Amino acid sequence: MSFIIIIALYFLTSFILKRTLGFFSSTALLDFPSKRSNHSIPKPKGAGLILIPLLIFATLLVFFLENILNHHWVIIFGFCSILCFVSLLDDIKNISSKIRLTFQFFCVFSSLILFKDDIALYSESQRLDFIFNNEYQNIPVYFLLFFIGLFWVWIINMFNFMDGMDGITIVQVASLALLSNVLALCGLIESNFIYFSLILLAIFISFYSVNKPPAKIFLGDVGSIPIGFLSGFIIIYNIIKTQLILPYLIIIMYYLLDSIITILIRLFNGRNIFKAHSEHFYQKLLRKGYSHSYVLKRIIVVNLILLFLSFSSINYPLTSLTLSLLVTITILCFFNFRKSK
Repeated sequence: MSFIIIIALYFLTSFILKRTLGFFSSTALLDFPSKRSNHSIPKPKGAGLILIPLLIFATLLVFFLENILNHHWVIIFGFCSILCFVSLLDDIKNISSKIRLTFQFFCVFSSLILFKDDIALYSESQRLDFIFNNEYQNIPVYFLLFFIGLFWVWIINMFNFMDGMDGITIVQVASLALLSNVLALCGLIESNFIYFSLILLAIFISFYSVNKPPAKIFLGDVGSIPIGFLSGFIIIYNIIKTQLILPYLIIIMYYLLDSIITILIRLFNGRNIFKAHSEHFYQKLLRKGYSHSYVLKRIIVVNLILLFLSFSSINYPLTSLTLSLLVTITILCFFNFRKSK
């Protein structure tokens, strides 16, 4: 029954997206070209307003039918809904970065409190408490909680920063979902990620039909922020629960290096890192006259390689990590130094 629902979800998502294109085009959710835009005509944004509610409802329904629904997932989706609402307001009328970050930090650290005991166990497993006596034994836990929270907030904004090209977020979400699905099938992570990953794939592959180059509609902050939150949850939850760090680090390697290096360059040049820009490596190639399709195909190839290296990292951690860094740096250099058309 659950798999039938997931298959139906694919067709339902596609149907709703295509039926609502006209609605989004006639509302305030319209993205007008600017100096930093990678498109030349106004296009609707806000597909996340369709995708995120469908994702939440379908997951809760399937988990209920499979008798694997617990309060953790309900709370996570509650915080995801809060971020979705705030991001919708930001899409309609720009909200200051301070307000957006406040809500992100609140949702992230409130979520992490649910997993404080797991973080404590992770701290012990990594021997982070060996330098503290019993009186200060909670210090490593709070340190980890703080660090993990910052990383989760970074992932949220990373997905938002990188969502600047047709199809790119779909590629990253699909890669993360495929990794989680196989790991769950192999019994390396919890089995509920089998269903959750398939729901993600159904929704975002369906979204590809209207977001592939040339895109008919964009995800918008109402989609990129919540999906960044949920992606961060998948990564951090499984790292804490199973200590599978490298597979989840490698699968987002392109996003990590592109966003981190871009921010470091902007800091070095004295630019505001919180201000919207179009200086990511893939955007540089678009600016040189290459099509969205041309750039996306190369990112797909890189992500397929990273997916393979994510699996191989379980048995060959150092080799896989090194290769993932080399592959990603190579494509970034290609994007950066490729001559204009």
